Amino acid sequence: MRTFLDKLEKLAESQPNHQAIVCAGKSISFKEFWNNIELVTTNAYRLGYQAGDTFIFASKPTPESIPLAVGLVRAGLRVAFVDPFTALNSFQVRVGLLDPLLVIAESTLYTIGSAKTPLLRKLLKITIADFGSIEGTDFYYTGKKLPYLPKGAKSASQEFLRPVSAFDRTHRIENSDSILVFTSGTTAAPKAVVHSLESISANFDATAKIFDFKAGDRFLCHPITVGLVALSEGATWVIPDKKQNTDFNKFFGVPTDALELMATIERKGVPKNQIGYFGMGGAPVPPKLVNRVLEVVGDQTRIPCIYGMTEILPVAYCDGREKLEKTKGDFLGKPVSGVNVRLASDLELEVSGSGLMKGYLGVLPNQWHPTGDLANLDENGNIVMIGRKKNMMIRGDMNIYPSLYEPGICAIAGVADAVMVGVPNEYADDQIVLFIVPEPGLKDLERLRSSIWAELPVYVDKAALPDFVFFLPAIPIAGRSKKRDMEKLVELASKEVAEAK
Repeated sequence: MRTFLDKLEKLAESQPNHQAIVCAGKSISFKEFWNNIELVTTNAYRLGYQAGDTFIFASKPTPESIPLAVGLVRAGLRVAFVDPFTALNSFQVRVGLLDPLLVIAESTLYTIGSAKTPLLRKLLKITIADFGSIEGTDFYYTGKKLPYLPKGAKSASQEFLRPVSAFDRTHRIENSDSILVFTSGTTAAPKAVVHSLESISANFDATAKIFDFKAGDRFLCHPITVGLVALSEGATWVIPDKKQNTDFNKFFGVPTDALELMATIERKGVPKNQIGYFGMGGAPVPPKLVNRVLEVVGDQTRIPCIYGMTEILPVAYCDGREKLEKTKGDFLGKPVSGVNVRLASDLELEVSGSGLMKGYLGVLPNQWHPTGDLANLDENGNIVMIGRKKNMMIRGDMNIYPSLYEPGICAIAGVADAVMVGVPNEYADDQIVLFIVPEPGLKDLERLRSSIWAELPVYVDKAALPDFVFFLPAIPIAGRSKKRDMEKLVELASKEVAEAK
C-alpha cells in the first residue's frame, strides 16, 4: 500500500515551498521537512542504529522535533510513546518491556525528572518520570541545553540533522513494527499497542477522509498522529502555542481542548464559519458541547465526532448535530470505510479492519478486537454506545451503564457536563453519584439542583436514578490524553458521600 511516508515524499516534489508545519512563529516547508527526514534516516545508520531498534520519543511537536520521529521510523526503528506523567513504578515496568536503545526527550523533562531536582518537582507539584535513569540507553535532547541532563546527552538536532553528502535510501522492512503506544493496564502487565507502518497509514487515510483535507488547509491540532494525517494530505499542520494562533480552518482536539479554543475564538473575535471543520474525540462529546460549538464557531461548521481507540482509530464518526437528536446512549455514527464491527453476545462492540493494530507487544494478534464498549446497532447500521464493560455500576441485581444516561442529563438546562460514578456501600451495592458541571456563569446552584432532580426521570431509568448530586467546576482529566480521570472521580465521590452522611 501507499504509506504516509510515500505521500510526504511526493509532496516534497509537488508543493516544495508550501508550509508543512507552523508553530510559535516558526515554520518548515514540505521540501525542508522531507529533507530533514532523510537526514535523520541517514544519520541514524551512521550512528549505528538499525531497523527494529526501539527509541522513546518524549518531545512536544515542533517543526524541529517531528522530523526526528518520522525519520527514525523511516529508518525502520520503532517509536515508543511513554507518558512522562505515568506512575513511577509503572514507568519502570514499561521501559523494561521496551528495552530502548535511545531516548529523545525535551531538555525540560530531563531536568525536572532528574534525581537531583526533587525540590523543583515539589515546587511545581508534579510527579514525573526520570528518563535519564534508563540504563543502557543513548540520550538525546530537544530544545535548549539545560542543567542536570543525563551524562553524555547530546543535542538531537545536531546529531541527526548533521549534513551528509548523500542520503541513504535503504528501504525499511515491510509490515514491521513502527509505533508502540501504551494503553491503560495494571502496573504488572502494561499493554503496548503495536502498529506497523501499513496499519497506521490505513488509519491516517480513514481520518483524512473525515476532514476532506486539501492543499492549503490549515489544521490546528496537538497530537502527532493526527497532525501527520494533515501533512500527508498536503495541508499545513498548525501546532497550538501560547499565542493561540487562530489562522486555521480545521481543528481536532479532545473536548477540554475544544472548550479552551472556543474561549479564545470569542475573545479574539474570530468570524463565524471561518472554521470549516471542528472535530472532537478521545472522550464523550455531550450535546451541550455541540450546541456550544454551533453558537461560537458557526452553524455552517461541520462537527466530526470521532470514535476510536489506540488499537484502531477511527472506528466511526458522526456530525455532532446527530447527537442532539439522541437522549439515550452515545450516538457514534457509522463505521468508516475499511472497518468492520460486530456485537458479542453481551453486546460488547468488536472491531476489525486494515487499521487494526498488529497486536499488543509480546502477544499474538487477534483478527477482532474487543473494545470494552457496550453498544447497539440501529436499523441504519449506526453504532450507539450504551455503556462500558468496566465502567459499570451494580445496584441490587441491576447492571447500570452511565454512558446510557449521561448524554440525556446534559440536555437539562444549566448542565454543561455530567458523569455518573459508583461508590460501594457496606453491602458492595453501588451508591450512584452524579457529578454536574454547571454552565459558565450560572450562580443559583440550588435552583439547578432542584431542576435536575425534577427532570432526571425523563432521561434516567428509575433503577439508575442517582443517590447523590454534587457539583464540580470541571470534570477532572488525567494524562496527556486528557480523558476523564475516573479514579479521581471515584475518590471525590467517596469523600462527598462520606461527608453527606
